[in-house]
Amino acid sequence: MTNINEIRDFSEAAEQLQFGKQRVVRQGVVLLVIYLSLGVVIYSLIRAGFKGNETHPVVDALYFCIVTMCTIGYGDINPDSLATKLFSVLFVLVGFGFIDILLTGMVSYVLDLQENYLLRSINNSKGSDARSYIVDVKKGRMRIRMKVALALGVVVVCIGVGVAVMHFVERLDWVDSLYLSVMSVTTVGYGDRAFHSLGGRVFASVWLLVSTLAVARAFLYLAEARVDRRQRRMAKWVLDQHMTVAQFLAADIDNNGFVTLPILTSFSMFSSLDYNDSKSEYAIYKLKAMGKISEHDVSKICQQFERLDAGNCGKISLVDLIESRH
Repeated sequence: MTNINEIRDFSEAAEQLQFGKQRVVRQGVVLLVIYLSLGVVIYSLIRAGFKGNETHPVVDALYFCIVTMCTIGYGDINPDSLATKLFSVLFVLVGFGFIDILLTGMVSYVLDLQENYLLRSINNSKGSDARSYIVDVKKGRMRIRMKVALALGVVVVCIGVGVAVMHFVERLDWVDSLYLSVMSVTTVGYGDRAFHSLGGRVFASVWLLVSTLAVARAFLYLAEARVDRRQRRMAKWVLDQHMTVAQFLAADIDNNGFVTLPILTSFSMFSSLDYNDSKSEYAIYKLKAMGKISEHDVSKICQQFERLDAGNCGKISLVDLIESRH
């Protein structure tokens, strides 16, 4: 059964980490405002060098800056002079840095808030099956599949909002609205559809920034899920292996002919050591705190050690290993 105290410990620790992320978010927002403001001013000064459908000078400038920074490139507003082309090149290259700041800061912060809220809800609810499905208490975090589902849910909401606005504001039919919405959030931007109305461009200036970042975060979680699955398969393969003589000799670091197992009586991420302060115990504790190993891994290792420890003396000899083969 899931240990609710461990979920509560993780929630409290995660809340402490939010202070650092809030600082990153504030810095990202300030830099983004300065960056976009500078882009709008420069666009206004060289406005004659752009060609395309116009609505309002400020809205068009902000819309062009967002579309350029998000690397969508609808093509409805194009640089048509040497100055505007150089401006576009510099603006999009510098914009990559802001996308990285926003992706690692703002979007991560919002999703972490959602995760912490969900963890608190689980902590206050009943039903251990739901808790164990959503929360990986051994690692002290939400399961990666739930992170993927959460991020994909945000993407679906962004697409749905985009479809509705495009249908009612841009007067596109439902299929074209869905088409433009998906092509926009995935930053494809073929250029055959774009935002032409004043209201549509005001909406796009905010929606494109949020939705493209949400999609990028969802892809990162999907990649993390694949890596996590591969690591679990590798861990299972290693833990299911029988120790060989070569592995025994490699494990006998001090060359005394024995392999011992340090004992931790509590495997909670935030627990303290209850045995002596040996280097091996400290290393295991820190590995657990970093999420490199879990309680399940340690339990499996202990079970294997107990099977090999024929004399139940707390250490394995080469004789024990050979006898276990017969």
